[in-house]
Amino acid sequence: MKKLGIWVDYSSKIVCNELRRQELISVSDWVHDASYCASRFSPATYQGYRLWAAPCLRLMRKHRMLARGLAVAVRWMAADIKYRKGLSKRPHLPGRFVSQCLFWPANSLLGTLAGLRRKRTGIATRNASIRRLGC
Repeated sequence: MKKLGIWVDYSSKIVCNELRRQELISVSDWVHDASYCASRFSPATYQGYRLWAAPCLRLMRKHRMLARGLAVAVRWMAADIKYRKGLSKRPHLPGRFVSQCLFWPANSLLGTLAGLRRKRTGIATRNASIRRLGC
């Protein structure tokens, strides 16, 4: 199963997929997180997410305690998402903090910096030139 109705390509959720594979988060939390991120990720924030999530995946597989700690943060974020969607009557302040003060700002900052670096080094221009040449 490559596609999930609420996420264009659920393999895009690197950390949460690994947490789900290790059974550290529930299917419900995984779905709420994936659907919320699908609506919020911009190309820059997703690029920033991938910059830290891919190395984090290797560390999570090697260090179970890291995976458990991240699972707590993801469960908190899922609780906040449920509150925002009206599925929970109580706000979840730790989840709001992780989401609004750490996760989204870090992804945005990393993605923006990576985009600026690409522009400065001309990677985007070289790739476009190669595509025009048919290589």
